[in-house]
Amino acid sequence: MTSKVSGTDQRAVPAVSGTQLCIGQGEELSAPSPQHQLLLGFYFGSGAARAGHPAVVDIGIDPIDRAEIYEGWWYEGEVSFTVDGTTTIAQCDDYAVVTVQVPDTAPDKFRACTYEVYKELMRAARTTGHRRLVRIWNYFGEINAGDGDDEKYRQFSIGRAQVFEELGIQDEMVPAGTAIGSVRESAFTVIALVSKHHFQNVENPRQVSAFRYPPVYGPKSPKFSRAGCVSVADQRLFLISGTAAIVGHESVHAGDVGLQTEETLNNLQGLCDAISAIASPGVQLTLDDEAVLRVYMRNSSDLEVVAAKLQKLLGAAGRNIAFLNADICRRELMVEIDGAKTAVVPK
Repeated sequence: MTSKVSGTDQRAVPAVSGTQLCIGQGEELSAPSPQHQLLLGFYFGSGAARAGHPAVVDIGIDPIDRAEIYEGWWYEGEVSFTVDGTTTIAQCDDYAVVTVQVPDTAPDKFRACTYEVYKELMRAARTTGHRRLVRIWNYFGEINAGDGDDEKYRQFSIGRAQVFEELGIQDEMVPAGTAIGSVRESAFTVIALVSKHHFQNVENPRQVSAFRYPPVYGPKSPKFSRAGCVSVADQRLFLISGTAAIVGHESVHAGDVGLQTEETLNNLQGLCDAISAIASPGVQLTLDDEAVLRVYMRNSSDLEVVAAKLQKLLGAAGRNIAFLNADICRRELMVEIDGAKTAVVPK
């Protein structure tokens, strides 16, 4: 299998076009126009990413129904790159992307590892002209390894919280976020999207804010917002965090992937409504053909059930959906969905 970064290509699933930032998925990375440059590319697959581009990140997560998937974030304008050891910085006029990849570590060392990675992430972000954290993706192996507060995910949450607290980042200012576990050996990858433009984070009325979880979920609560919206001129970038079957702060429907998927979709609808309420007049967030979604599933065998639930919601829409085999931050959760979408403000 070979992949590439190319100009427009009818064989590839196109990015959502007609806007300055375009996002799309496909078996190749294909620019929506000659003026668009790759700002960020995610590679999902068990082979090595062969795009040969500094924006492309192999996060160690495999698709379920395809051999490989690329997700491209394309910017209409110049994009520059700086690579320094484990850190890559991509910059354009409206955004910057900072990626840090280091070897994964055992649960008992992961708190310290997370602390160092986030210190580097924030240091690199400060070197750009973009000061507002808007989205962070976190990927690492054995996310549920360890008992109680020694669990790797809880240790990750402590390390992240330490850095945010030291930098004075208040809970109400934390970005949208995802933390997902790879089911095979891979690097510890953290990717941050930052911007100089206004970012409004959003919470879900159906859920307790993650940063307000009670101590039963760990000594430090997870520091992320449920969703958010970046306003850039006449474009809106909608960002949806990792969303699962959690009502209030409790997981629901343990052992039933169908019901968990339905509850996850209910939460996604609540987030769409909440974001639409704060977006510009005439701009609504809907999960349609222009939404780019990632569906993380603990068990590949659940694909048929989960896909059927999404088909019922989206109908013929949803060309940009990646079904991925991955572990979720809570042992009892079987599916998690995150996503993004751009929209133009009507004139």
